[in-house]
Amino acid sequence: METLIDDERNEAEAALNEGDFARSAQLFSQFLDHANDEDTQTLAIRQKYALALYGLADYTAGEAQLHQAVAGQERLLGPDHPSTLVALARLADALGEQQRWLEAHALAHEAVRRGTLALGAEHEATLSSRLTLAWVLYRTGHEDAEPFIRETAQIIDSVLGRNHRDSWATHHLLIETLRDSGRHEEAAAEAHDVIATREQHQGASHPHTLRARADLALVLHAAGQTSEALNLIEEVLDLSTRALGPEHPYTTRCKTDREMIAV
Repeated sequence: METLIDDERNEAEAALNEGDFARSAQLFSQFLDHANDEDTQTLAIRQKYALALYGLADYTAGEAQLHQAVAGQERLLGPDHPSTLVALARLADALGEQQRWLEAHALAHEAVRRGTLALGAEHEATLSSRLTLAWVLYRTGHEDAEPFIRETAQIIDSVLGRNHRDSWATHHLLIETLRDSGRHEEAAAEAHDVIATREQHQGASHPHTLRARADLALVLHAAGQTSEALNLIEEVLDLSTRALGPEHPYTTRCKTDREMIAV
């Protein structure tokens, strides 16, 4: 029985890493049906389950999983444990995706504060929390968002390396910031780097690679290169439809991007 449970968990984690969020969420849900929240491993699984739900744009369900994970980890591991802080940052992500920005900012700021005091400013958990805070600042139009994002990208690249997932996510955020401020050439260069890195590590049809290519299409559109942008987003949409399905949240977002570019 233990081997079967382990196999189920490993398959769920592999599906999550491959970007098969539906399969991952299904397997994590099955695993949690017979799990115990007094076990730190189960709490970590709840956090990964939430990431799979995020990939399906089910942020409400992801939030519920993270509330349980944070409460359990604070009880069993302590409020300043790296796992607790990362779960707190992921909960802030879920709240932000639901437009609950004041709550998201408070949680992200608290995770950074705790991490900096207990673990140090360059600890991986602190940097992951800082990435979430950078995202919240960007999405809420904070005047310090761009310098904070740039500094976060530099620190993460220096400490964790450009092959770390948090580095990729931070540069995604930087691309959006540069596009919004009209620095299209720099934004395009960043996008090409992120696409190349994600293709190397995750593959051309991974949802996050597709998102990076869609980001580049939006940069091209903002720069006035409408024909190139439309051709690229059509390619991304076609691949997303074939690889993920026509109703997948990433495909749906590509459709929205295409409609905006085609206007």
